[in-house]
Amino acid sequence: MDWKHNFPKENRYFETTNGILYCGDCINILPLFLSTSIDLVITDPPYGVLDINWDQISLIPFTIKWWVNLQRIKKENSSFYIFWSQKYLKEGLGLFNPDRVLIWHHPNLAIPTSKMFLWTYDPIFYIIYGKPIFNAVFTNSENVDVLKYAKPQRNYKKDKRFHPTQKPLELIKLFVKLSSNEDSIILDPFVGSGTTALASELLHRKWIAIEINEEYCQIVKERLLNIESQGELF
Repeated sequence: MDWKHNFPKENRYFETTNGILYCGDCINILPLFLSTSIDLVITDPPYGVLDINWDQISLIPFTIKWWVNLQRIKKENSSFYIFWSQKYLKEGLGLFNPDRVLIWHHPNLAIPTSKMFLWTYDPIFYIIYGKPIFNAVFTNSENVDVLKYAKPQRNYKKDKRFHPTQKPLELIKLFVKLSSNEDSIILDPFVGSGTTALASELLHRKWIAIEINEEYCQIVKERLLNIESQGELF
């Protein structure tokens, strides 16, 4: 049976052989998922640091809503990568109790100043349940806890920025490679411009993505179609 039959048909915006993109609020969509259906979560949720309407949230109540849903749908042996902010690091540590705090170091695009230390890293909470997949090769330095990748920019030909908080494709591909196999199902409930979906497609993983903003859903669709049209996958 097609693995997609286990996921709701409502709010499907776009599909590939490997994945489903839902357009809607994950707070409403996640409760429709079956329990213990997800192997890996990679996500960058809103956490109230930007002056943008979708980031104007009440941090703790909002986070608890989606976090409780993820606890229900994760498999017994699963793992999470959750991007977070330095500003609310204390709150994040208390909410998620991570097994490791990884550092994404991004020295490009730092706002120049001599009056304070620059913001050049984001914490990533790595959380494990049971005995999840971990495909790291130590000799390739794949399991280091400080990861240096440039932020996507609008003038890049490769990894062009479409979203204000977009994450580097190669960084997300690393997490997909380390923590999933081809039969795994990967979820990003705040997919933005679709980098988790794109990384999963490139590595032939099954994926579920949710995005509340229809403008970004269209960007996700176009990015995925652009891969297919170039013959990089199929």
